[in-house]
Amino acid sequence: MSYIETGPIKNSTIMLLYSERDRIQLDPPYQRMGGVWTLEKKQLLIDSILNDYDLPKLYFHELSRDGSTSDGSTYSVVDGRQRLQAIWDFIDGGFSLSRDFEYQRDATINLSGLSYEDIAKGHPKMRIAFDSFVMPVVSIRTDDEDLIEDMFSRLNEAVPLNAAEKRNAIGGEMVIAIREVAATDLFVRRVKFNNNRYQHRESAARLLLTESAIRTQGRLIDTKKEYLDALARDYSAGKSKEVVELRDSVLAVTAAMSRLFNEKDDLLQSQGNMVVYFLLFRAALSTGEVDKVSRRKIIDFRDKLKENRIKASEDYAESSYELLEYDRLSQQGTNDASNIKERFGIIAKEMGLSAEAIETILN
Repeated sequence: MSYIETGPIKNSTIMLLYSERDRIQLDPPYQRMGGVWTLEKKQLLIDSILNDYDLPKLYFHELSRDGSTSDGSTYSVVDGRQRLQAIWDFIDGGFSLSRDFEYQRDATINLSGLSYEDIAKGHPKMRIAFDSFVMPVVSIRTDDEDLIEDMFSRLNEAVPLNAAEKRNAIGGEMVIAIREVAATDLFVRRVKFNNNRYQHRESAARLLLTESAIRTQGRLIDTKKEYLDALARDYSAGKSKEVVELRDSVLAVTAAMSRLFNEKDDLLQSQGNMVVYFLLFRAALSTGEVDKVSRRKIIDFRDKLKENRIKASEDYAESSYELLEYDRLSQQGTNDASNIKERFGIIAKEMGLSAEAIETILN
């Protein structure tokens, strides 16, 4: 159905949800990443439950009334993933109550610093009260996933999603391709920048946008948010063939990059160089010059930049303006097309790529 129906899920106690956790899908495509809550925030949630505070609603998408989905799931979590994970983590012994915890109904009951197991043994009635706490869960019924993704975005307006999370909620063919590129060895093992809140997907989206711009427009374009969002929307549906071609082209380049860089490589500690390195390898692959690009050369280039920086501070006239410009561009506006283009041209010459290879990018 292309509309949404909502209603409360009755008797949704903490223990019932915990016992049915294998039937609750926590990571549908439109969800934000887990693991971003601090220990203090988790402890505050458990504090609120034990002290019988009113909690915000959780929203579950009803996948199947008979549990007949391929993975056996009955619901997927639209909003409330972090709360569920915190509760289940507490039950599983992942953390204890804060040392500052106070049971407001009876100050003589001291639960501070106790784990769920400690409470079960020393204060069984409190454990029963916790297990019996009814979570305010709302069931959503619809067959239109776009409506679910729209609802997720709306629900999270009060807790702003970052650009990558909002783009992920758009859904569609290109968003799937972004996830696939971000799941490759290059991002999983080689890059050093973390993946908090889909930063790997943000970088992967820039590579796909760059490939798309070269193919469709014959030039580089800015890799800023508005262009990344437009990429996701423009290729959301009906362009499977084009998306597959873009994805496969990017995967061929990222595979070559992955073979060169080390695990958690210092050379890949920031997102700012990813598009430049992508273009470097793309150009080298196009003319069979990948052997000209080596980790040693990139390290030497980095050292050369540092030495030139020192030389400029002592005698500006004797330093290389081109290398100083690369330094400057690396510090600002790294998503501007002109910035990317200039940095690529400099490093490509440093690697010794042929004019033919460089022109595949700077045509």
